[in-house]
Amino acid sequence: MASFKLNLGRIRGLPKPRQLDELLGSYGLPESEEYGVLKHAATEEAIQATIVRRTRQSFQKIDPESRQLTAATIEKVTVYPFAVFPKREQLEVYAGSAAGLKEIGVFLSSALALSAVVDSVELDVAAAIETLAGSTQRFVLRSARVSDFAHNSYLIGPYAPRFADSAHGKEFLDEHAEGVTSASVRFQGPTGRVTAGLTPAACFSYSCHEDDVPTVRNILRKLL
Repeated sequence: MASFKLNLGRIRGLPKPRQLDELLGSYGLPESEEYGVLKHAATEEAIQATIVRRTRQSFQKIDPESRQLTAATIEKVTVYPFAVFPKREQLEVYAGSAAGLKEIGVFLSSALALSAVVDSVELDVAAAIETLAGSTQRFVLRSARVSDFAHNSYLIGPYAPRFADSAHGKEFLDEHAEGVTSASVRFQGPTGRVTAGLTPAACFSYSCHEDDVPTVRNILRKLL
């Protein structure tokens, strides 16, 4: 099993996939720019691409012989594989956190000079769990995390229980639906077990067999 990411957002102001593909191809991977395009491919409905962002960091170290501080600069490269579906106004980023959604928006609007606007989306975690329980096989609600849980009158704070069974977990989520910050579930994929983490920001992490990735993505997309 391998681990994967699926971060979902809304995007507006994009041209058709073929036009966007041409823009990405013409931008390329310039050495002097902060952003670059590693690869890209388009269909009539979508475009998949991978961009990189270069940032530079300075650090100091001591020269033992001269007892002097010396400075050096290193380049850090962050990779953002993503897909956009202009007609559906949907953006998917397959690595990192929700911050990657904003990075794609910055790249499209600054480097490509498009009027692209990226919006975050909200996931109702409790409703998503109900959907998964009814649409997948061997579903298990493993754990959840809530904020501001009152253990007693003297102790209030985050709480992350693990559940002995899904029914107990669903009762807990129904009682604390507004404070849910994440949940972990398990269900059966086409070739093996799938473990997935859900958050209200519609950022999913999941582990499964590589052959099951397209199916699992479709399952998670339908939760919105």
